[in-house]
Amino acid sequence: MPNAKRWGAAVYVLVLAITGAGLVEGADKKKKKKGKRARIFVEEIVKTNVTETMPIIGRFVALEHGIVAARVRGAVKEISADVGKRVKKGDTLAKLDVSRLEVAKSLRIARLKESIGALRGARAQLSLTEEELGRAKRLKGSAAFSKARLIDKQNEFAKFKSEVSEKEAGVASAKANLRMAEIDLAYAAIRAPYGGVISERHVSLGNFVDVGDRIVTMVNDLSLEVEADIPESRLAGIIPGRKVQIRFGENQIQQASIRAVVPAEDGRTRTRTVRFIPHLNGVANNRTLAANQTVTVDIPISQAKEMVTVHKDAVIVSGQSYFVFVIENQKAWRRDIKIGAASGQRFIVLSGLKPGEIVATHGNEKLKPGKKVKIRERQ
Repeated sequence: MPNAKRWGAAVYVLVLAITGAGLVEGADKKKKKKGKRARIFVEEIVKTNVTETMPIIGRFVALEHGIVAARVRGAVKEISADVGKRVKKGDTLAKLDVSRLEVAKSLRIARLKESIGALRGARAQLSLTEEELGRAKRLKGSAAFSKARLIDKQNEFAKFKSEVSEKEAGVASAKANLRMAEIDLAYAAIRAPYGGVISERHVSLGNFVDVGDRIVTMVNDLSLEVEADIPESRLAGIIPGRKVQIRFGENQIQQASIRAVVPAEDGRTRTRTVRFIPHLNGVANNRTLAANQTVTVDIPISQAKEMVTVHKDAVIVSGQSYFVFVIENQKAWRRDIKIGAASGQRFIVLSGLKPGEIVATHGNEKLKPGKKVKIRERQ
């Protein structure tokens, strides 16, 4: 019985020891967790030149688009251009029946050979007449010399020389006709004048097409500009070469340069067409853009002013208000701010921040006031 009591006491002490160790370990972990610093990226508040802008709805326009037409007459023998198909410059879109064109080429070859033969005969006759004229001239001063014969040979030489020139022109004409037949034969294969996408097909197999008839409509979606109709009263800041911000698609923000202001005003809307060169930074290569796609152009309507700005990533929305976490003495403190319009990736700060202050830009979503932080360096 005393042994049982001693064993019970020993077990009780062991349980207390294990429980106490667990409590101490849990307290240590909680203490470590509490003392862990939040890792964040930061940015300094600065003054930047900000231009007040006005959004204008524009559109992407393809620099290369339109109808690909037939250059020769014939029946459509083969067509490989389907709507939506992407083609490269020089790819065959359709082929016409070439039977008639091949016969025409054979005829031109025969006429060229005929012209070459006629030219050779004329040159041989000219050479013979030239020799006879030379002999007549060498007889001058002798009893066998005949002035009338000399004149006849001179006239014959001039005649055959003229015939040679005529036959040479005939050969040149025959070569040109043959070249035209070869061009027509080449045009029977209708090729893409530039890379792009087939947006419409106008013919089917067996259709007979004449010169100028439509085969397909193409659009090059990789060569785009932005076009917008801007009110005449807002053209003061539209200067060729000036950069503006454009917005499109799924929150895509890029820059564009003003290329030209078309000097023709729409009397009904009192607007002028302005063209912009977009700097898409590879977006077009993803083939996500399209002709006539809507683009918002932020056009400048005032002179640039130096204003306090904050990066958009630093601003946290709370209902109808905005706040940031200001970093002071390696701790994060909440600061309510008032912001104005956006300028690129930044907001204009109306109140609450001043230049030189440091705010958290990434990792700020889970911060709490007074939380110790560790600033991470950007790679």
